[in-house]
Amino acid sequence: MSTLSSRPPVFVLSLGALLGALTWAVWLGWDRTTSYDVITGTVQTPYVTLQVLGCALTVGVVTAVLAAVWHPVAAAVGVSLGFWLGWTAYAASQDDSGLYAVGSLMLAVGLAGGTALAASVGAWVRTATDAVRRRRTPRDGFGEPGIGAG
Repeated sequence: MSTLSSRPPVFVLSLGALLGALTWAVWLGWDRTTSYDVITGTVQTPYVTLQVLGCALTVGVVTAVLAAVWHPVAAAVGVSLGFWLGWTAYAASQDDSGLYAVGSLMLAVGLAGGTALAASVGAWVRTATDAVRRRRTPRDGFGEPGIGAG
């Protein structure tokens, strides 16, 4: 086991939360303008379709990479929590009606499902690469690489 894969889950959760919040800030946290979306043909505020798709893909990739290298559950929870806290804090500060809470709940459910799927993909990638590595490493009878190992 490498030193990277042996990080404690709290480290992975914290890193995931930081990266989740950073993803929200980079993709969505700065945009407050009305835009014409060429894909849907509508005026949208504050985000356009491609911006949200890019954000969703980034959340998925970040979660999958963290899950492939470290702890999948901590990666999914951390990224979800960081992104959700960033969005919810901003939405709460901008909404006088209290409806942000509905959006926050819907976002939490979507993030939970999306990051769970991405973490599963990351865990599968780790399992597959570990299996390939084991097949490529010749072993002697004692679990150590044999003479032919390089």
